[in-house]
Amino acid sequence: MPKSQPNPYIILGLLAIIWGSSFILMKEGLKFYSSYQIAAMRISFSGLALLPFVNWKKLNIKTSDYKFFIISGFLGSAIPAFLFPLAQTRISSSLAGAINGLTPLFALIIGIIFLGVKFSRLKAVGVISGLAGAVFLIMGQDIQFEFSHVLMAMIASLCYGINVNIIKQKLNNYPPLLVAALPLAIISIPGFAVLGYLGLNIDLKNMQFIYSSSATLILAIIGTSISLIMFNRLIQQTNTVFATSVTYLIPIVAIFWGLFDHEQILFNHFIGLAFILGAIWIIRVDK
Repeated sequence: MPKSQPNPYIILGLLAIIWGSSFILMKEGLKFYSSYQIAAMRISFSGLALLPFVNWKKLNIKTSDYKFFIISGFLGSAIPAFLFPLAQTRISSSLAGAINGLTPLFALIIGIIFLGVKFSRLKAVGVISGLAGAVFLIMGQDIQFEFSHVLMAMIASLCYGINVNIIKQKLNNYPPLLVAALPLAIISIPGFAVLGYLGLNIDLKNMQFIYSSSATLILAIIGTSISLIMFNRLIQQTNTVFATSVTYLIPIVAIFWGLFDHEQILFNHFIGLAFILGAIWIIRVDK
């Protein structure tokens, strides 16, 4: 009897909660650490977290595929890990999450231009609907930013878009655990090198140190290691555009996190939610 696959909508929802919370975790981390320290800690500890779960002595990987694991590590984790915290030194966490909503569009464009992914009008409607939802979500907020930092978040989203195509087209036959663990193990090496160069200020008597360190560890282990396994499974089970539609849900989670900071929820946020849910449904039914 074939093994049943987990419901993709459940995985999508869990990823939205995890990654939607990552921006507030980065914000908490920035209260004590620099953006570079947060990034180095994230990629270093996320690589360590998955090491015990892979049988490294019995890897069955084609030699020609190692380069795709390396590229996936840098595009899917390392580069965005540095760019997003740096961007959030000048833009809000909710704006960073909304910009991350460009990932499905980048994934679709890269797939069509370079990988011959089939294009359909229905899929395009879904992507546009999702982008419209992200716009409605950030409308009405007091947003202050510098364009260079917005560009950083856009480049990070582009990296994600390229990476999901690599996973789908080049690493689709490997177990999701391996597709997450090996790239993270690779980038953890330069991560520890950067961390050793920057150093860490350890102050166990400082509560902010404890809060920021805890937030960064959660970001590394749950927000990177565990979530990447889930995301890779989702990509293999569905398609790149549906999998990356999780980025449309991220601003919604960020808004609800904002309730804890007494932020106002506006009517246009519910309009955005409707557009986003419609986009996910459209993308999913367009096989």
